[in-house]
Amino acid sequence: MHLAQQVAERPRISVVVTTYNEGPELHRTLRSVCDNTDFLEEIIVVDDGSDDGSIQEFSDSRVRMIRHSARTGIAQSRNEGSLAARGNVFCYLDAHQRIGRRALDRCAELALRENAITCPDVRDYGLFQWRLHGAESRLCPERGYLTATWRQWFQRRGVRQVSGLRAPPYLIPRKLYDDVAWSTCLQGWGASEASVVVKAFFTGRRVLHFSGPVVRHRFQQKSEFAVSWDELYQNQAVIARVCFSEKTWKRYWLPRVFEGHLSEQACRLLASPQLLAEYEKFQQRKCRADREFWTELLKLPSPSEI
Repeated sequence: MHLAQQVAERPRISVVVTTYNEGPELHRTLRSVCDNTDFLEEIIVVDDGSDDGSIQEFSDSRVRMIRHSARTGIAQSRNEGSLAARGNVFCYLDAHQRIGRRALDRCAELALRENAITCPDVRDYGLFQWRLHGAESRLCPERGYLTATWRQWFQRRGVRQVSGLRAPPYLIPRKLYDDVAWSTCLQGWGASEASVVVKAFFTGRRVLHFSGPVVRHRFQQKSEFAVSWDELYQNQAVIARVCFSEKTWKRYWLPRVFEGHLSEQACRLLASPQLLAEYEKFQQRKCRADREFWTELLKLPSPSEI
């Protein structure tokens, strides 16, 4: 991959920030984006039901606010922000991040040039200062669904393809968004990065890590809102049901991972016309076989059931 290649299109970055009760962190994040991003088109803040007074008008004309009266979840908030965006590259951030100088610009240039999802180095700005070089997908050893681990070992500056996303920031060209957009059936918290990764893989879209540009992230030990295992299992099941074939769902994912862990509400959702319509639509976009998820993305043997 040649970083010196000319960019055919100038980036216009729409930053989508999801927030819930972030206090002064939100405004610090917004100021960091504005001060360090030359190709910034706009920032769309999607407030998912905050009640701490943190959502106040920010004194920059490039910032717009979308407010929810009640919590809908990260995936729904990111979709809503994306649909309102005007730029040609969408960048997703949490409300507790600090942007390195031109970090988003450089990743946006790469995203447009390579027609790929991109992510920079990440560094914690709390107690831990290690630099994280992208993520790799894996199956959770205890629960069997898709997760990811950070790549912490040293990496020379440059670009390489990675198999996973663990947390923002990551950037998606507008023309790729429909291929990897979050399912409208995802609710609450959890599995939002896994959803992007699985959809990107099956539609032949790459995830590229750009070592050099850096964004700081305040990693939190505990979520600001209540999260249940029912919610996490439901979201993971939605991804599997939409992205894999009926055969793979019935022979592998349902019996081996999700059976016994899905609430009545989750079972109704998985059988709903809304989800089945998304399943049919995504199956038409797929260009990879299910077994390649294991052999190519995870570098594992394909299960005998599929």
